Amino acid sequence: MKKPSLFFENEMIKILNDDVISTKLVENQSIDLIVTSPPYNVDIQYNSHKDDLTYSEYLEFSHQWMSRCYEWLKDDGRFCLNVPLDKNKGGQQSVGADVTTIAKQIGFQYHSTIIWNEGNISRRTAWGSWMSASAPFVIAPVELIIVLYKKQWKKISGSKESDTTKEEFMQWTNGVWTFNGESKKKNWASCPISVRTSEKMYKNV
Repeated sequence: MKKPSLFFENEMIKILNDDVISTKLVENQSIDLIVTSPPYNVDIQYNSHKDDLTYSEYLEFSHQWMSRCYEWLKDDGRFCLNVPLDKNKGGQQSVGADVTTIAKQIGFQYHSTIIWNEGNISRRTAWGSWMSASAPFVIAPVELIIVLYKKQWKKISGSKESDTTKEEFMQWTNGVWTFNGESKKKNWASCPISVRTSEKMYKNV
């Protein structure tokens, strides 16, 4: 039996169990902030997502779901997208650059990119020509958090009140964040997408 699309709801939060591309449970121009990390297309065995698309199929999939996010955002809404810098499984691909280009084609405005330094080079699975300069792989233990917005960067909707401390502001506006990533062993069932409005938090689980 198919699980209900609306998993949970109260005055402050709504949790959806639905398809980001086809859901009708999120209103257009209702969201202030979307933070998401989509599947990386590196053949992880998700329950409901094919994670071994061709690269062109993956980029088309990215265009489809990001287009929905664009529709949901308010004009001063923001979109924070966590993707790999690049990948070598199945061939070298400039994932971060390509996804950023697609987002701008959709209509997103580029603001900045935060470098997430995971500090974990041990996860690499290929070295290219080991101990040889003939064809080595260059692998950076970082991911990207691409910060985009819809039409206007400055927030003009909502309460217009900020509770950010000086320490938080200094830390978060530093373009390099260093903390450990989550373990692959947890193998989340699907791509989590949290989208925040001034009144509610929507989460696709």
